[in-house]
Amino acid sequence: MNILVSDKPDRRIAIVSRSYALILKSVKNSDASQSKKPYCAIELVSKSAVQGQDFVKLSANELYGFVGLIEIEGLIFLGAITGKAKVAQPIPGETVNKILTVDFFCLNDASWDFLEIDSSGYPLVPETELSVPGSGSDFQQQQPNDLLPKHPCFELKKLMSNGSFYYSSDFDLTSTLQSRGFGAHSLSADNYEAEYMWNSFLMEEIVTYRDRLDNHAKQILDDEGFLTTVIRGFAETFATHVMEAKVTLTMISKQSWKRAGTRFNARGVDDDANVANFVETELIFYSREYCYAFTEIRGSIPVFWEQDTSLINPKVQITRSIDATQPIFDKHFQRSIEKYGPVHVVNLLSTKSSEIELSQRYRDHLTRSKKLRMNDDVFYTWFDFHKETAQEGFSGVRKVLPLIRDSMLCSGYYAYDVQARKIISEQHGIFRTNCLDCLDRTNLAQQAISLAGFRIFLEDLKFITSNTYIDDDDFVNKHNTLWADNGDQISQIYTGTNALKSSFSRKGKMSLAGALSDATKSVSRMYINNFMDKGKQQNIDTLLGRLPHQQPVQLYDPVNEYVTSQLDTMSDQFTSYSTINIFVGSFNVNGTTQKTDLSSWLFPIGDKFRPDIVVLGLQEVIELTAGSILNADYSKGSFWENMVSDCLNQYHDKYLLLRVEQMSSLLILFFVKSDKAKCVKQVEGATKKTGFGGMTGNKGAVSIRFKYNSTSFCFVNMHLSAGVANVDDRRNDYESILNGISFTRSNTISNHDSIFWLGDTNYRINLRNEEVRKELKSGKESLTKLFHYDQLAQEMKSGAVFQGFNEPDVKFQPTYKYDNGTNTYDSSEKARTPSWTDRIVYKGTNLHPLAYSDAPLLISDHKPIYGAYRAKVKSTNDEEKVKLTKQLFEKYKVMHPDETSSLNSQLLNLGLEGGSNDILSRELPSTIPSSVSLLDMGTESSVSPLKQTPTSLSPSQSVSSIPISNSILQPRRNPSVTAVASPPAEKENVSSASILDPAIAKPNSTNAFRKPLLRPPPPPAFGDTNVETNGNKPRQENIPSVRPHVGNTKPQQSANVSKSVVKNTAHFSSPPPGFTSSMVLTPKNAASGSQTSSTPGPSVSPATKPPTDGISQLTKTNLDGDRSSSQSTSVAPAAHSMDSWQPLQPK
Repeated sequence: MNILVSDKPDRRIAIVSRSYALILKSVKNSDASQSKKPYCAIELVSKSAVQGQDFVKLSANELYGFVGLIEIEGLIFLGAITGKAKVAQPIPGETVNKILTVDFFCLNDASWDFLEIDSSGYPLVPETELSVPGSGSDFQQQQPNDLLPKHPCFELKKLMSNGSFYYSSDFDLTSTLQSRGFGAHSLSADNYEAEYMWNSFLMEEIVTYRDRLDNHAKQILDDEGFLTTVIRGFAETFATHVMEAKVTLTMISKQSWKRAGTRFNARGVDDDANVANFVETELIFYSREYCYAFTEIRGSIPVFWEQDTSLINPKVQITRSIDATQPIFDKHFQRSIEKYGPVHVVNLLSTKSSEIELSQRYRDHLTRSKKLRMNDDVFYTWFDFHKETAQEGFSGVRKVLPLIRDSMLCSGYYAYDVQARKIISEQHGIFRTNCLDCLDRTNLAQQAISLAGFRIFLEDLKFITSNTYIDDDDFVNKHNTLWADNGDQISQIYTGTNALKSSFSRKGKMSLAGALSDATKSVSRMYINNFMDKGKQQNIDTLLGRLPHQQPVQLYDPVNEYVTSQLDTMSDQFTSYSTINIFVGSFNVNGTTQKTDLSSWLFPIGDKFRPDIVVLGLQEVIELTAGSILNADYSKGSFWENMVSDCLNQYHDKYLLLRVEQMSSLLILFFVKSDKAKCVKQVEGATKKTGFGGMTGNKGAVSIRFKYNSTSFCFVNMHLSAGVANVDDRRNDYESILNGISFTRSNTISNHDSIFWLGDTNYRINLRNEEVRKELKSGKESLTKLFHYDQLAQEMKSGAVFQGFNEPDVKFQPTYKYDNGTNTYDSSEKARTPSWTDRIVYKGTNLHPLAYSDAPLLISDHKPIYGAYRAKVKSTNDEEKVKLTKQLFEKYKVMHPDETSSLNSQLLNLGLEGGSNDILSRELPSTIPSSVSLLDMGTESSVSPLKQTPTSLSPSQSVSSIPISNSILQPRRNPSVTAVASPPAEKENVSSASILDPAIAKPNSTNAFRKPLLRPPPPPAFGDTNVETNGNKPRQENIPSVRPHVGNTKPQQSANVSKSVVKNTAHFSSPPPGFTSSMVLTPKNAASGSQTSSTPGPSVSPATKPPTDGISQLTKTNLDGDRSSSQSTSVAPAAHSMDSWQPLQPK
């Protein structure tokens, strides 16, 4: 393929294949409300149609694939693969390419055309353009960075060109060999596994455009290779031998993008049951007689846990209670069981303090699950890797094999008889291996399991006997090298360094050099995790479309525009609003661990107000001494978790702890009613230190955020600088927290619908101590007078802090500072001035305060405070929205019959309407000719459908993103009118014929209906669909499952398979039959691939919307009693009723 550009009449870019051209153009939306959205028109036309339209080559490089569209800084870029190397060939006819270079071309700005980019991302400017006239004859040199900015897509280009991304042009790379079928035609966008398609966000709207076409047009789009599926992971093939049989070994690993990220930025599971570093690895063996495949998976432990980036012994923190985690845990395993069959968990965590808690939680979830059946569809083996390998080294990992042998024999493997063309057996189970990072230990264990499974296959098919020694054979060495290379690649993706223990993986022993190498890698990991991962995570989030307000480039489609605009006016039919009750509390506990009843704080009016959500911020959970800060005792946080949980669950409602976030002495707890837990998604936490210039956590903030249905919330528990006069320091702390706290996908505090700040602000009253105490003795009326001198109120009024936030009237006594255990203000020598240091402020048009007061707890020198709020939350009924969308589309068809029939009309002129010449009615060319063995076929010598001439279109034929009237599509008319206005076509012998091959552009009567080879298109934009195409997949439903360990299974042996046990040490330098020498299969010769440009620098699914759930309304009950104020320095507890919990008026 080539990429062309034309500026007449408007700027357009065309991706030109052998027979068709995909023309794209940036367009502006006339709707002002949608004007900021990136829009693009797309048109599929005959290759000859672009001749005479002033197209010129935009790049000298050949294009090997189109990866999608992305909008950055208001510019729309088209991504394309311009450098690749063939690295793997599982079976003849299936080739895997490593992406070496990806380039981005701008649709709506010519400034980046024909510019070379340096290794820093800046354009290379000729030296003659760098000097500008100065005074006299002197010249002042300007730097290139001063002339042109950095390329907006440079970081994305560097990421996708780092050697960890792969694609295939002739088979479905997202599937396993067993699922796609041996030799089957697997390229269909309907069958791709979206979980492994890393360019799904870039392709989202292109796939949507494809989905709106009928099957004929879809096939054309697929056949021409305009849609490329990109995976991230590893692929490699080695040619070797087993006894006397020439074979190939291939490994393909695919990492899921659903919870993608760097080591400390992506841990555990998310609310959609996706785990970090989830990788599916498949080993494929191919010989003249048989093909074998065995699949394993790895992934982080599916509980909510995190780990800080401390240089030494980073602490593991489980952030959600077992009850709240169980549904997500079950969902993760149910999904795996549905896809793979029974799952055997191999847990390699040790008994170290940092890992034992995770292992125990893992087992607890498995045993208490009501949806998973232990020892039936889930099996569990705990193998302490460090303990078992302590004595005899890493070879001790083989001790795990006897523990899992029964599962290995039951799950089996996929085997195919190449000669007889039938399936021998299938794999009906999976091993799921994990350690902490799912890298080094996991790779060694998976390697041992893989070799054991491979040996069972070789014994079953009589390649070897049970007594054959194979450890020194070449195929075992190649097998080990594949696993070592795989481990290095996956580790590079997750940590930035090669895997530890890879020396043992390759050689079967650990040398001194290997140990020193591991030490170096460990140090490198610490540096990368602390100083480089944040930038890498930003680039990954950009590729996956996870940044705030990032949206896919949308196709300009009048039908879609009509439907979208109508849906906006009908939103009340699929959008509903409900209210939830929120309780927010703050308490500076002064380091106490005194057991007490918290009911007067958490249920100030008894069970008359039982909130749906409870968020509590605690300060000084540990004492603020130098020793306590440096050696924080996090067990005190657990003490408060348990005490709060016990109090909340004293009534009939059950509350689940969804999130705990602690930083030194600061702690925030997030509870939700069990029946509302399903509405809560995307729970995250973040911290920011401000103590001693940001070095310690005695001051700062801990924060959580989440979404309740479609409404986002953020809570910040703060502890600001102390001191009456340190107002500026508190202001600086606030700014540091506001700018320093960020969540995944670059969300900040401000990117939420509802925001709460709570905690010990340390703002004081600007009056002398004696005046304050005197006023407090005067009664309730004095509170209003004192509040005029409150520092926080003054700061908020001036706009210095908490801009746009509200706080209800403060009608409670100052909460600081008391003598411990009394209602008496500080009577010590320091005699601190009573102040309202503990506060709650909020922001959000959907929030309505109900109550704001203190609570009479006497266990600290502060009094706890609380705020009760009613929040309006939004819910979307997805089923109703889809139903309305279909109805609107049908309505549009009735209103515009000519336009909506245009797609089929266009296809009438493509020769696809059926009959004897219908190319889609013909069967696809078989990957394996019936009379030729796979091993007799070279991949290059086999007939490639890409070299055949497909149906050519006349210039008047196109498939556009914009419906075209029926009258325009008749033969012998002018070119079709689309959103991208095109002038009438010129004669065929135009000047642009030097760019486009005229021999291919012209119709060929002989080969006009021969089908071109498919390139891999992406999956549907929204979720997976499993549409089985007729004749494209071998029928397997009637094939009985054959367990590989059954002794009486005797498949027919080829004469070329050695039946004797011969130890063959000869080295085969040439590949086996069916594999050509031009194939690039190993890292040593991978550099000789088809790379056309060098790579500077070092080598997405819409979220599931939560269901709509009924929200309990606040029941108003009239109770007697009112709060009274003490007339002395000693403050008496107040009584509250529901009457006082009417919506309050904020200041």
